[in-house]
Amino acid sequence: MNKLLEVSNYKYPILAKPSGITLEQHTQDVVSEGKLLLEQTPFIVEKYQERVGKSLSIRLERACQYHDLGKKTTAWQDACQKDYEAFLQWQSHCGGTFKDYSKSEKAGENIRKAGVRHEFKSLRFVEKTNLPLPQQAAIAAHHGKLGNNFEKRWVNENASDLWATFKKKSNFIIEQYSLEQSANTHYEFAGPRGLLRLVDHRVSAKEEGEDVPKFTPFSYLFPHKVKRGVQKLIEQHWQDDLLLARAPTGAGKTDASLLWASLQIKNKRADRLVIAMPTRFTSNALAINVAESLSETGLYHSSAWFTKFQKHIESGLIKKQEADKIHEFARLLQTPITVCTIDHLLMALTLTREDHHLISFNLANSCLVIDEADFYDDFTQANILVLLEILRYWNVPVLLMSASLPESVLPSYQKLGYKIDKIVEDISDNSRDRFEIKSIKEYTDLEDISDLLDLCFEKGTAIIYANTVDKAVMFYNWFEKRKANPILYHSRFSEPHKKDKEEELIDALGKTAWENNSAKGIAILTQIGEMSINISADIMISELCPIDRLTQRAGRLCRFDKTKIGELYVLVPKKNDLVYPAPYGEYDRKIKAWVPCEAFVKTSEILEPTLYSAEKLVNLLNHVYAVQDSFSPKAINNAKSLREYFSWNWLINPKQVTATDDTDTNFWKSRNIAPQDTVYIQKPESKFFYNYFDFQSWKLQNSIELPVYLIEKGKKLNMIDALTIWIKDEKEIILTIRPEFYNYNKGVCFIEEVQIF
Repeated sequence: MNKLLEVSNYKYPILAKPSGITLEQHTQDVVSEGKLLLEQTPFIVEKYQERVGKSLSIRLERACQYHDLGKKTTAWQDACQKDYEAFLQWQSHCGGTFKDYSKSEKAGENIRKAGVRHEFKSLRFVEKTNLPLPQQAAIAAHHGKLGNNFEKRWVNENASDLWATFKKKSNFIIEQYSLEQSANTHYEFAGPRGLLRLVDHRVSAKEEGEDVPKFTPFSYLFPHKVKRGVQKLIEQHWQDDLLLARAPTGAGKTDASLLWASLQIKNKRADRLVIAMPTRFTSNALAINVAESLSETGLYHSSAWFTKFQKHIESGLIKKQEADKIHEFARLLQTPITVCTIDHLLMALTLTREDHHLISFNLANSCLVIDEADFYDDFTQANILVLLEILRYWNVPVLLMSASLPESVLPSYQKLGYKIDKIVEDISDNSRDRFEIKSIKEYTDLEDISDLLDLCFEKGTAIIYANTVDKAVMFYNWFEKRKANPILYHSRFSEPHKKDKEEELIDALGKTAWENNSAKGIAILTQIGEMSINISADIMISELCPIDRLTQRAGRLCRFDKTKIGELYVLVPKKNDLVYPAPYGEYDRKIKAWVPCEAFVKTSEILEPTLYSAEKLVNLLNHVYAVQDSFSPKAINNAKSLREYFSWNWLINPKQVTATDDTDTNFWKSRNIAPQDTVYIQKPESKFFYNYFDFQSWKLQNSIELPVYLIEKGKKLNMIDALTIWIKDEKEIILTIRPEFYNYNKGVCFIEEVQIF
């Protein structure tokens, strides 16, 4: 390596960055960081050798050695030397660090003007070394330039022959029309590609004096003296490539999943755990629960940063910069256990971002728990089948665990090649009557159910589930007028307010409150409260929903006392004399009405006022979902698009580049919901943000997601304003809700008050 870094005629040694760090030092740092990473993650080295037949250690080391050689090119080095000189002159007057200087527009301006991509030049330096294409791809991609968006750049810098080589390999695999071959070849290339980018970023952070998260191994000790039913079953069936487990709510599924993961990792079938939840709200609660048993738990989704870090930053327990990096670590699935959404994993398979290659490679070295998938949503289920097929090619152990797992899923998974013939079920507490449906009643207005609302008011403790936010607000208004101090919780609150709402609900109706005989309050929830909030009441009112969702809701009845039988009152919402099933169905623009999904209809047909045990709920579940593989044409075509994204983008990134938290692309989406966009609950104090992280910090505390159609109506009615802001030197337009249309008690509250619909 030293022979390649010959003495030059420059004033300073050959540089890697305008900060003054030499190319020799930076290269050594990256090589050392790569070795350290693989020493601490030996499983991925072994799996790569077993699957690819090549040494990941050697491939990564060589990629690290050669990745920045192009910086020796005269045009690039001349520019870097000038930028370093400019920094020294600035430092002599201002006395700051390069990190301080980097905030100036002058920092690195000569390199920007030089128009030289050092990655392309690095590939030229190693042309005669016969470097295998996976390492070449790693070098080409470590700054995200191995993509169709940059084809002209390759041509303009006389690297069209190099580009053609990558294009030829990409097309060769695509033309095989084999998802298996695409998956296996992607795994081979994504290893050195993703890891080089990771270690290069870590070294750059260290060179700037920043701390980076440590690589820590998975560690778990079962915390209880006696294993329960589902936990014993896990120990008996942990060797299954795909394990389907069904257990009622409150059966100890979280510890069962951790126990399962510990067996996978102990027996060298994985080296980390990923738990995929249906929504970001459920993943919040699970991550907090899991963190009590594990020292290092990553939580990733669009709002996870606030949930996990904001209060620690405010109290001085952790620096914001450190929190950002830990959050990023979780996004990449680098933590020993990561709790995320199923959408995050599905999105990574689109390979529409450079970091998706590392996320998918890390997923390939994980064991995966899919917790409580939504079976009424055929978009999600069809997408999950694509995910499971790719995971089977990567030999990733999967545990799919739910209280509402229908038998009809078996044929779908068998078609993927999984040898599976049954759902493992915990029946230890199956026959106990858990609740009774006291009545099933249609209603249009709250006057139709005033007797039920009066019952909740008199009781003082109750949980009410509404299917839509506007219905939930309507319930809230009824109880608020009677000074019952209801607690409203739905998706249209800011992240700080959601966190406060969760704490408020736990204080009012959580386990401790019931044990202390102090439980009191009326909780009014939408779908986000089906699994994420550990609360209980003896009385529940719920709007009709598919049986798997109703099972989850009813799991909050008498949750902390098995001697009680809860009372459930089911409401069938109606509008214009038709059943109003939203969001469980689709809006038909021709008839201007919602059409319920099949699961909603079947549930309404079989539900009756009687006692219900876990066993009876499973029987109803199997009846409603008797046929699971009959997806709608839209869901089938959508899942086909996911397969195509993965197959087409396995090596070269597409022209479409998605945002960090996107859950859909131009031609694919993770679930069949209306398009959403970000709005803000208040205007910023200043229209100018120092940098992206400064803006992101404000965004996390003040943003909410709303359906696009609702935003448009809000604009027309002058409830939402457009505001121009600047993030450093980039202009951006954001949408803010006027103060009178958002508050802590109701969240976004302009729906019913002005009768938008």
